[in-house]
Amino acid sequence: MSCRLQPKHLRWLRPLCIFDSTVSHISKPLYPSSTCGPSWRRYFYSQPREHISHTMPSEAHRKEIHEQLNKARKHTGAPLPNMVGDQPEGDAAGVGVGVALLLVDVINDIEFEGNEYIVEEAKKMGPKIRNLMNKCRDSGIPIIYCNDNFGRWRSNLQQIYEHVTENNTPGKAVAEMLKPRSDDYFVLKPKHSAFYATALDSLLTYLRIKTLIIVGMAGNVCILFTANDAYMRDFATFVPKDCIASTSSEESAAAILLMERVLRTTTRNSDELDLDHILEVHKKHGLANENDLQKSSENNSFASNPSSSD
Repeated sequence: MSCRLQPKHLRWLRPLCIFDSTVSHISKPLYPSSTCGPSWRRYFYSQPREHISHTMPSEAHRKEIHEQLNKARKHTGAPLPNMVGDQPEGDAAGVGVGVALLLVDVINDIEFEGNEYIVEEAKKMGPKIRNLMNKCRDSGIPIIYCNDNFGRWRSNLQQIYEHVTENNTPGKAVAEMLKPRSDDYFVLKPKHSAFYATALDSLLTYLRIKTLIIVGMAGNVCILFTANDAYMRDFATFVPKDCIASTSSEESAAAILLMERVLRTTTRNSDELDLDHILEVHKKHGLANENDLQKSSENNSFASNPSSSD
């Protein structure tokens, strides 16, 4: 009997999607493209009806497919090879803590037209970030510098730091205040987002990070783009609004509002960050987001609506 009489939903199956129930290899098609070509019509208009019994995977094959999918999921979730040095896993700073502090463009010369406002904001921001860094170090939270290289593609963090501090740039005071240490991490970013064309995502996977505290400048550009990319990757994000500097107060307010309403970012001041509580919630729930914090402690400083403004 011709295959023309088969139900319509079977006619749309392509030959490369058809498996023989007697074949042990899941990926091996019953009819290769060399026989049937790229079109399904030649096969379905030429084969007898009895072949339809072999067009769908058997129950044993379905179980084998699920087993291989589970193996693939476990493989993709496995820790990545050590990418921060020759230390064995666990010796690198912050591995397994679950929370990381991202410093975005804090080593910055701030040399551009109309920089007056952001320079003053950066000077106010510096001490706040330094205090937050000290708290993070005391709690074992890794610190990651995500910095632009100002077009110096052969430079490293030390060279960028020397450029900012030795040339008496507007950002010298902030850079000296937030000088990196040898056990901090560094990611060179070519564009606004710290995730774009960088190794940050791989580093966070290696460190098993799920929660990010993002600080730096500019709040309405690089911080916003980084928070957006973090949200798209399912990170819980905190952006303390006293630890960012923007090009204007209006731009800063707009960026903060967008992060609160769209990106579900908590933007309270840095002195309201209870790092011990965030780490405790992360350990229990696997993700220190706002809902977990509300459930775990009604008295915590983050228990109220994160979108409320001062």
